[in-house]
Amino acid sequence: IMHTISKIIDVKPYHILVLFDNKEKRTIDFSNLVNSFPALKNETVFKSVKLDDYPTLVWENQASIVDYDGTIKPTSLDFCPDSLYQMSYPV
Repeated sequence: IMHTISKIIDVKPYHILVLFDNKEKRTIDFSNLVNSFPALKNETVFKSVKLDDYPTLVWENQASIVDYDGTIKPTSLDFCPDSLYQMSYPV
């Protein structure tokens, strides 16, 4: 079963409380991931998280990609909602 996120309930530094589509409230701990995604270390950036259309958590313009012509372009940083479910814990 693929999970999606229905709502962001609360955001604290490196922890996000969400409601998943199965009606479970779960906390996602990003403490171990911020070293891999340095932009998220900034608390203001971390708290700017939103739900996108998928729906999953997204931070706008916090990653980059190399376009076909070789230029580096900003893009959103997001995570597979099913992976987020797996790394979360119930509250």
